[in-house]
Amino acid sequence: MKKLISIIMILTLIMTVISCGGGNKDTNQTSQNNNSQTSSDNQSKQTDNQKEFFDMKYVYKGIRVDKAKFDEELKKARENNEYAKRNFDFLNRKFANDDERKKYSIEFISNVNYDPFSETFSSWDRYNEDLTDYYADEYLYVDQNLALKKAREELLKLNKKDANVYLALFLSHFACDSLYYFEEEKKYLTEWKKSGGTNISMMISKYDDDDAYSSKMKLVDYIIEANDSLRAEKLAADAYNNGFARYITKNTGYIDLFNENNYSLSSIELEGTAHIASVNIVPEIVNTNIINKYLKTYVENRLSNDKLYFDDAEYFRNYYGIDFMEYYDGWNGLSFLEFKKNTFLIESRVNMHYYNPEFMNDHIYASFEEIKTYNFRLGDIDKVESAEINSISTNDLKDYTKGSKFISFGKFDEEKYLEYIDETMGWRIYFPSFFLCDINNDGKEELMLSGDYDYGGGRGGTVNFTLLLKENLEVDFDSEIGQLINNKDFQDLNCIQKIYTEDGKNKMFLLDTSYNKALDIFIDNNEIKNADYFDYVTYSYQPKLEWKGSILDGVPEGALKTDASFDMSKAENASDKAIVSDRTLRMADRLISDAYFAKKAALDKQGQEELLEQRRAEIKTIQEAKGDIKAIEAEMLKILNIQ
Repeated sequence: MKKLISIIMILTLIMTVISCGGGNKDTNQTSQNNNSQTSSDNQSKQTDNQKEFFDMKYVYKGIRVDKAKFDEELKKARENNEYAKRNFDFLNRKFANDDERKKYSIEFISNVNYDPFSETFSSWDRYNEDLTDYYADEYLYVDQNLALKKAREELLKLNKKDANVYLALFLSHFACDSLYYFEEEKKYLTEWKKSGGTNISMMISKYDDDDAYSSKMKLVDYIIEANDSLRAEKLAADAYNNGFARYITKNTGYIDLFNENNYSLSSIELEGTAHIASVNIVPEIVNTNIINKYLKTYVENRLSNDKLYFDDAEYFRNYYGIDFMEYYDGWNGLSFLEFKKNTFLIESRVNMHYYNPEFMNDHIYASFEEIKTYNFRLGDIDKVESAEINSISTNDLKDYTKGSKFISFGKFDEEKYLEYIDETMGWRIYFPSFFLCDINNDGKEELMLSGDYDYGGGRGGTVNFTLLLKENLEVDFDSEIGQLINNKDFQDLNCIQKIYTEDGKNKMFLLDTSYNKALDIFIDNNEIKNADYFDYVTYSYQPKLEWKGSILDGVPEGALKTDASFDMSKAENASDKAIVSDRTLRMADRLISDAYFAKKAALDKQGQEELLEQRRAEIKTIQEAKGDIKAIEAEMLKILNIQ
């Protein structure tokens, strides 16, 4: 009988180990009971490459601020913010049957795609000592992520799936984080197409413009047809070339910017009147001593001492407090691109950056070569022959004008005239140049004015004028030809004008460089023959991979993650859940686990048993903390011998 009981106990113990995930958990897996820890101690340690990806965007962060204040902020938001309420309500919705499951899940996904919860974080917010409300916002993002995940899982339960279901499954990822789950999204869109899907109306946002439908159809087709080996820089270049870049990039969100499986509220901030672009991230409350040890232990690509910006040489502050302004030109537009479980920071049409602690010194992932194609029939306007003009000095103006209030007793009142130009055109010039040119091609030269003004406000630029005047020196807004030439859309900041000659005729070219819009004017014998309005240049972009490391599945391989050492999807007790929720504790857990295995490998059998008993006692203390982050952290600091 005793023998039978012993066999049953052994079988029970084996089943316990199997049910907990088997090997590689060892004593670091605090969610297991002591028996399973003891048994798994003899099995091999799980490597990072063997781990199934556990996405932290679906996990609420551990609370390191005042709990009562945080709870009040979160409660208030969930009650008063329409987006937060919508997401939280769906998380708690029950379904009576498949019809309800399909109807409400598709409706929710579509609504989030139309109008997602979105919060921004600016550089000014960094000066706030208390960021509790932003930590609450991060919880609201997790609410939305979890609600989208729930809607996706509910749709996957359906026995019958039509095109709308597959499109909603795609959007459940896309609305959450663009193309982060690219393979799954491609699979859903492929099934959508097989199901005869043509209607993408649920992808069209109320904020979209008239071109949105065609551009988003291009995006859908692109994803379906994309090669499995598609890389991030090719995706970005194709997005620019095909007009759907704005639909796959973000300027704010709950983003894993450092590609370590740790999410924070991140925003692109356009600062000052010049709108200089910078990146802002809500700082986490962490234990920098633990993170310093983690980075110094695992980061091979460390910064040299001359690159350390702080006297205490903390790797944490050096990397996570990174000064992004040092790494890109803030005049270039910035955006985030999420693709294949990685995040890239893009300088619009210039560079792609990839950030991770393992790659401190090497963050330029790719660059883009800009290729210009001129849509003007004569090509580059700068290379076209200029028309002949006859300059007029201000002293001689009286000989070419009639009835001008700006000339008194034969003398030109320049100050009065410049004030008039300022009032009429909205910009003041200081050195006007008057000239004659037969712009009408009628054998008679017209009186014209050119001038410029260097504007220092905002992003700055130059105002250029080339104006057709009346005989009294006023700007000609009376005639049809005058209205055409003096169009304020092309007589403005960052606009240029050129009078050129073609086939013996004088013509005028107006260009707004800010918007790449051109107006080509030809007037013959005082009659407007054409006024063509078009995009001056078509730009295309050729990507170039700059990354020197290895590439796996189209993205950099070997990024350092801040995952705990155990299977985080199986965290059950309060302390394991707390470890999963907190970046510091996850880092400490891995440090402790790796140190344990390294020490164990150097011991004999008796030493291993003694070490195991010590580890059991440490685990017991952590479990008894019942999820108290500070208590768990204190115990981990003792284990790591960190002050």
